[in-house]
Amino acid sequence: MAICKLCKKDKKLIDAHIIPKFMFKGMKDENNSFYEVVYNLDENKTATKKTQKEDFDKNILCSDCDNGILGAFYESYAVKSLYGTDLTEDISPKCENYINPDDGAEYSICKNIDYKKMKLFLLSILWRASITNRPLFKEISLGKKHEERIRKIIYEGIDIDELEYPINILSFMRTENDLRNLISQPKRIKTKSGLNGYLFLIDSLQFIFYVNSINHKINHSIEKLNLKKNKMIIIHLPNGSEKEFIINMIKR
Repeated sequence: MAICKLCKKDKKLIDAHIIPKFMFKGMKDENNSFYEVVYNLDENKTATKKTQKEDFDKNILCSDCDNGILGAFYESYAVKSLYGTDLTEDISPKCENYINPDDGAEYSICKNIDYKKMKLFLLSILWRASITNRPLFKEISLGKKHEERIRKIIYEGIDIDELEYPINILSFMRTENDLRNLISQPKRIKTKSGLNGYLFLIDSLQFIFYVNSINHKINHSIEKLNLKKNKMIIIHLPNGSEKEFIINMIKR
């Protein structure tokens, strides 16, 4: 018995995944293996490890929270909307592809998204990465204030404002190096304006979380690409310039 970090109750804890198990499904090859990558953009160095074991922590969540709250409310929706399984037509995301005529940038806009479920699902990954001691997530440290705020949001199912913890989503799916079958070590970043952020690369999708107080001024480009109540924007990184694009995102 120990204190569950989500409900704050003394319960039996279980093996809880930091990144939900279903997100590894697309990463695994015919040998049930995928790759973990630790990268350093400043030094242009990477280290890759092939593995068959997803990261989990036996010291953070009880079954009621892991399966009953995170699994039943948020992950059950995300697995359907992100991976296109078992959603009825009326609640399926409606996505259209676009090309910016000014610079040729490709992007998709998906509507009919359940903003609350999608946002809280993604925030739950960030929160779990912050509260765990697993080495892969060592750069994720939200601090007590933000850990408690996000815990409360997830546990109570609070429908928060778009600009509280904004999230940008990038895709490598249209590049030659589509970065499939791998997960990279999440990286902490800081924008020119002083805003803290965290990058998660999971099987061709990169999620950038910006951690801010509610009154913190948000960069216009971050706000423009942010997950919104009426749509989800996915930026498709240009072929051959993936690294440059990420560095520009970090430094702006």
